[in-house]
Amino acid sequence: MNMEKMSGNSKKNLISLAIFLSIVFISTLLITEAINMFDLAAPGQSGGEEIGNESKAENNNESKGETNSNNNQNYQSNNDWEPYDDFGDSFEQWLERAQRRREEKKRDSLDRDHAFGDMPENGIKGNRGNNGIISGGGSIPEGGTIPKDIPNIDISGENALPDMPFGMQRPGHTIAMGDEKRPHVAAFEVLGKPNYPFLKVMAMDNYYNNRWFMTEEEPVEKFEFGVNMSRNYEENSVKIKPIEPSKGYMPVLSGNFNMIYDLSILEYKKSGTYYSKGMVEDFYEMEYEEPPSQIELIYAETDDDYSYEFSVDEYIDSIVDDLMANCSSDYDVIYAVEQYLLNNYILNNKIKNNYKDADGITEFLKYKKEGNYLDFISAYTFLLRAAGIPCRLAMGYRLLDDVPYQVVYADQVYIYPEIKFKDYGWVPMDPFTYEPFYTPPIETETDILFADDTARRGSQFTVKGTVKDIYGSPLDDMTVLIYVKEDKEQPCLSYAKARVVNGQYEVTSNVTADTNAGKYQLVAELLENDRYRTSSSDPELKVVTDTFIETDHRDNVWKDNFSLSGRILDSFSKNGVPGLEINISVGGVGIFDTVVSDENGYFTEEFNIKLPETLKPEKGFFFVSGYPLTYNVDFKGTDIYYPSGAEGNFFVWRVHWLRIVFTLIFLTAVAFAAYFLVKKRLLFFKGQVQTALETGGGSLAVTSDEDCEIFKETLKEGMCHIYYPQIAVGFPDVWGVEEALLIAFCDSEGNRGEFWANFHQKGDYKIKICRNEGVPVSKDIRIVVYREEIIDIGKSYLEGNYGIFPDISSVMTLREIHDKIKNRVAENKQWVLEGAFSILEKALYSNRDIVRDDYERFYVFINELQN
Repeated sequence: MNMEKMSGNSKKNLISLAIFLSIVFISTLLITEAINMFDLAAPGQSGGEEIGNESKAENNNESKGETNSNNNQNYQSNNDWEPYDDFGDSFEQWLERAQRRREEKKRDSLDRDHAFGDMPENGIKGNRGNNGIISGGGSIPEGGTIPKDIPNIDISGENALPDMPFGMQRPGHTIAMGDEKRPHVAAFEVLGKPNYPFLKVMAMDNYYNNRWFMTEEEPVEKFEFGVNMSRNYEENSVKIKPIEPSKGYMPVLSGNFNMIYDLSILEYKKSGTYYSKGMVEDFYEMEYEEPPSQIELIYAETDDDYSYEFSVDEYIDSIVDDLMANCSSDYDVIYAVEQYLLNNYILNNKIKNNYKDADGITEFLKYKKEGNYLDFISAYTFLLRAAGIPCRLAMGYRLLDDVPYQVVYADQVYIYPEIKFKDYGWVPMDPFTYEPFYTPPIETETDILFADDTARRGSQFTVKGTVKDIYGSPLDDMTVLIYVKEDKEQPCLSYAKARVVNGQYEVTSNVTADTNAGKYQLVAELLENDRYRTSSSDPELKVVTDTFIETDHRDNVWKDNFSLSGRILDSFSKNGVPGLEINISVGGVGIFDTVVSDENGYFTEEFNIKLPETLKPEKGFFFVSGYPLTYNVDFKGTDIYYPSGAEGNFFVWRVHWLRIVFTLIFLTAVAFAAYFLVKKRLLFFKGQVQTALETGGGSLAVTSDEDCEIFKETLKEGMCHIYYPQIAVGFPDVWGVEEALLIAFCDSEGNRGEFWANFHQKGDYKIKICRNEGVPVSKDIRIVVYREEIIDIGKSYLEGNYGIFPDISSVMTLREIHDKIKNRVAENKQWVLEGAFSILEKALYSNRDIVRDDYERFYVFINELQN
């Protein structure tokens, strides 16, 4: 009985244990899946230093497995060191991640929208005689056809590379590896040292039916107009300018960069390519970050979040299994695939495999085992994708390494793999490089026979010359680029372009706004073609410019020190010119000095004024006397900057202190006497006068003033009058922002009051005064910014002259308009014209303060000119 009980209890315990273990197992699976769902990598920054970009396999028709030593230098196996002590995953973690991502990529379908429809139900296994290994960011459309108008790379051997003088002009091109020579035609200029020696035109993410093709996606239209772009060479920046105006896919960098352009373009975000529907006539720019070092890529992980799917036969799968068995990192897998291909297959660019209906990658790996560069990089790309490493083919141009300026030719079209790293984005690889660069056989001589040695900013210059071969025969139908360089070795974009006809060329070009005054090398350089090499010639060109001088000073000097400051500017750019000698003299007192403009064109000088006893004052008052003086600022000019000058007037005042002392004593005595006489009248407004000032502010003081006598006769009993003592007769009721305004008022009995007010913003205001419950009296005042008021008055004056003088227009500079009007103004009014234009130029072009005195003088000058 006890044995039966024990046996029954054991069964119950075993059942309970089995249920418990099942629950634990299911819970573990659910938790693991949840962790995988949330284990998303942060978006990586594109960039990086290319790996193996110098590795080469020599063309060899007789032997297998020749490996260039550069490959061994650029790729390092993880077997020699332990990367997991301080970096990345442990070996076990990497192996688990690698196996998981391989299985994820092999799924029949992904839980997302496919770019080209659903995968065919029958699947395509990729066996011999069946053209269909599938690999890509989306499934193949029903019917097994390549999407219409999508660029593609054909590895079947039936097509050739298309002509791409700038970028692919239209979609739908088929690209293949052929033995025919491509035309050596100049495509575009590159200014700057790119982060990789490649420029990408398009990226091929998908593989099907012996074709690599782009992902079909809707582009994003991007607009940038009026961007301030510098034509100068800069670090971490690349500028591209087409030789001939072009449209279509635009060559760009790989990795992380910022696109700067002045046009409308389409951006394909998934493939990282750009397309211009309109003609690209000038340059566009890409600013990039420093790429990672090789050691950083060795420790880096590839991006598991890059989605693609593929179907592959067992033979290729077994190759990947064998390769990954000896790897311990993503970098090891990349290196192992390259070494496998170099050691087991023959790279021969003279061969052209025609796979017909069979799948090219399978045929090459399993049977042919000899192929050209396109066969190798296709197999390389697909093996990496089968190993779970995100890899794709990019098509673009191969560049010269580490060159600050180069012209790229159409025969530099290049196809290369890119691998997507988690932290560095798409990094170009070049494990089986070939040399696309070509040197034409015949040397040439390019000469400049005539060139303007001087060109004024805003004008034109002309260049004429000849182009001959080394035997003296004139060349035809070629292109010469004209450069304007500070020195012959300076990297810069071309300035103009000339066509060679019967051995001669001629071009007239405008001096662009970003070409400063100075001495330059004028370089004419011939663009190569299939037969003739480049050559150049380089005489000197001076770019000159007009100058003008602005001055600033106090109109009234109360002490012996007079300070004069100013600025000398380039008339074309309005920028200050440094390092110029400027002579300053003050007439009548024997002052002459020379100053040098600073880095922004500014200069300043102080003088000690000693008035000669023979000098007569022009303005004599009881307390002071004013002596008029004239200064002259003169720039004699250089071989680059044309001369200019300025002049002005100021008063030196002498104070008669003895008269002031006696006057103060007298006024003090009078003040005491007057105090008792006016005491009662000061109470007039106290508690009776109300003010309503719409801007508020000010203190109230009430006095008796004889000035009110002029209003008494015209005022009705009990009424008030408002006036502004600071605004002189003949001027409009206009006052400046943030300037204290004195507001005075009086009544019919001669009583007077005043208060101060500050206005903090522009506008029309109304001052109101009322006495007791009487009818309020108001007066308007307009508050302005004096600079804006002067510009408005000046603009109105100039617009009135446009109709009177037909040869004056709004596109002319102030100085040009001044010179036109000067010939039509009476001689006795020319100083008025000069004064008005000086103040208007100060308001328009300088950042110096514009004060009430400037406004009043300008108002008087304009009224005088209009009358």
